[in-house]
Amino acid sequence: MKGGSNGISWVNIIASIISALGLIYIYKVWIYNKKKRAEIRKRLGEIESGIKQFSALTNLDLYFSNFAMQAFKVKFSPLRKAIPSGFNSIGLEDQELEIVAKFINIVDDLSAHRTAYNERFVPEEIEKYKEFFSGLEEYPLSMDQMRAVVTDEDNNLVIAGAGTGKTTTISAKVAYILEKGIANPQEMLIISFTQNAVKEMYNRTIEFCSSHPDAEKIMVRTFNGFGNMVCRSCTDTPIKLAFDNDYACKIFLQNSFDELFLNDKEFAKKATNFITFFNRPYVDESEFKTAIEYSKHQKAYKNTSLNGIKLRSDQELQIANFLFLNQIQFIYEQNFPLMREDLNPEYQSYAPDFYLADHEIYYEHYGIDENGEVPSWFGYKPPFKNATEQYRHGMQWKDGIHAKYKTKFIKTYSFHAKRGKLLSYLKQQLKEFGVELNPMPIDQILPAIKKTEHYENFMALIYTFLQLMKSNNARPENFKKFKGDQRLQIFLDVFTPLYLKYEQKLSTDNSIDFNDMINSAARHISSGEYKTNYKYILVDEFQDMSLGRYELLKALKKANPSAKLYAVGDDWQSIFRFTGSDISIITEFSSHFGVSANSEVLKTYRFNREILDLSSRFIQKNPSQLTKSLSSEMEALHPSFELCPLNVYGSLANQALLKWDILSEIIAGISLRKQSARIFIIGRYNYNIPPDLKELQKKYPNHTISYLTAHSSKGLTCDYSILIDLDSGVYGFPSEMVDDPILSYLLQEGDDFENAEERRLFYVALTRARHKVYLLYNKTSPSKFIDELISDGFLAE
Repeated sequence: MKGGSNGISWVNIIASIISALGLIYIYKVWIYNKKKRAEIRKRLGEIESGIKQFSALTNLDLYFSNFAMQAFKVKFSPLRKAIPSGFNSIGLEDQELEIVAKFINIVDDLSAHRTAYNERFVPEEIEKYKEFFSGLEEYPLSMDQMRAVVTDEDNNLVIAGAGTGKTTTISAKVAYILEKGIANPQEMLIISFTQNAVKEMYNRTIEFCSSHPDAEKIMVRTFNGFGNMVCRSCTDTPIKLAFDNDYACKIFLQNSFDELFLNDKEFAKKATNFITFFNRPYVDESEFKTAIEYSKHQKAYKNTSLNGIKLRSDQELQIANFLFLNQIQFIYEQNFPLMREDLNPEYQSYAPDFYLADHEIYYEHYGIDENGEVPSWFGYKPPFKNATEQYRHGMQWKDGIHAKYKTKFIKTYSFHAKRGKLLSYLKQQLKEFGVELNPMPIDQILPAIKKTEHYENFMALIYTFLQLMKSNNARPENFKKFKGDQRLQIFLDVFTPLYLKYEQKLSTDNSIDFNDMINSAARHISSGEYKTNYKYILVDEFQDMSLGRYELLKALKKANPSAKLYAVGDDWQSIFRFTGSDISIITEFSSHFGVSANSEVLKTYRFNREILDLSSRFIQKNPSQLTKSLSSEMEALHPSFELCPLNVYGSLANQALLKWDILSEIIAGISLRKQSARIFIIGRYNYNIPPDLKELQKKYPNHTISYLTAHSSKGLTCDYSILIDLDSGVYGFPSEMVDDPILSYLLQEGDDFENAEERRLFYVALTRARHKVYLLYNKTSPSKFIDELISDGFLAE
């Protein structure tokens, strides 16, 4: 019995302990819940405030931007973290639970709520302001334009196709902002690229905002104009522009080159070295796949020596210039006096590459590599089995001729040029024959250099490199690290003294150039010297953004974190890479600027559906271009494209007459359809301008006939366009002029698609006319774009 009693006692004791612990736990939970209830109830005011602020953000008054969302998160995330996970079981009343749960849902799913709200806001806002938009001008905004206007993200990219009304869209955005009272005129900055574009933008904006009393205070500037204003605001001395225009700058560089050349022997030596021997990059002939490819490469350069002789290759050009600069007289490809018995029908006449008359030396430069092989694209004829066999046979025959006639004979080879030893081998052989070098005086070299196209090309390279370098905020020493590029280093030896002269000119005159102005403006804004309060920064022609302008926009955004960027452009019309524009700034917009909203304005008012269809399919063959589908309400009443093949032959004067005849015939045909029309004749370069354009203008006085380059035609509209010289070749379209590799150290990366920028430029030319485009080309050497349009079935011959 005692044992049983003890067992019961222990059970009772344990039960009592458990009960006590249970009561303690229940008490602690009650205390905890009471404390948490108190804490939550203490913060219910803040929680309700958060809900109210969210309601204000989503009351269909304003677009819910990412900036507003992040500000909400910063303010209310700590409050959200303070709410315990089991808040619904701490004894809150139902009404309290509902409030807390609503707040948690808002904060935890804020991004999804923002997206859903904006999807609802945009169509409702369009409906609310539809009447307002329809009253801005004669024609109401398209649905795309209205959607682009009311979308109001931190960063907004509006892709607007050719003729879709980019200016109208930006001006409507400004009118909408003022109408809603989101910002006043002084809090908006509109930037475009040219004075004409700024003038048009300002007039259109003032027209749209005529009811606002301070509309004229809206700031519309070019990038240069805005940069100038910022710099003037941040200095005690007046800002003076160094050069009024590009021409003045080029003249200064040319004068500086002449001065340095005549007064600095080391500079003259280096400049002569580059212009005569390194004016074009070395390309191994074996790298070409076909004779046509090699021929096109050769045509992209002028192989004309300092004494005006046209040569067949760049290696022969180096030889000719070396001989000229050392005053060794030579005759190029003079017939060798063969006896009748040595005449060979296979070779017709024999003309060695060079004959040094004063020394009676014949000189051949053979196109073989170290292994005695010729490039695979060299031609050959039976009975020879390959090009190398035929070429070697010719070399042996020539060697035999010179051995038989006991002539003085020297030889160099292509592999000498590849090794960079061509001229040293030549010097050595000349020395063996007792030929003394007599270097030409500097004052005689300069006039000879300035007569050649090489000088013009060199000065153009100097100017372009200078502008791109300063646009990228770089200096010559930044490129010294590329020691493996011998040609670049030789170029820098000439460029640097000219750059120092240029900078000295700016310092002496207390002046500034456009690139410095943009870069300095960005620094003034970043440092806080220039105070801004912009709520909106609106940029037109955004596809033309360069690195310097991009840095200026970044500085503006950083100085005004809540400011909204509104960028309008068309990547299909990005055609200014050569002046530093970087197409990736528009095609990779969000990676550059952050959270963004993309809109499209795709209804064109410029041209009909047939022009739209062909041009859109043509440009989108490049997969790197943004995909978009333009639309047009204009029906093509007649065929919108006409191929005009020409048999161009004879002298330049005869070719001009042939072109004049067909141009006159085309304009006469236009006259039958439209008594007074605006007609653009569009070429790739100013070089392509018809020499008798004035005669055409006199013959058809009722029409407005203008010549434009493809670049200068951008943004303009005509009734009919005539695209001329759509041929292959240096001045054809696409241009086969090769960008100098030296510029690749400064140019922004383009895409890898063949002729990508030339394709965009051709698209610009194709989309100028409302009604019809005439395509003139040489039937024997058409542009690859013409061949493509025909072979792809876009056009029929």
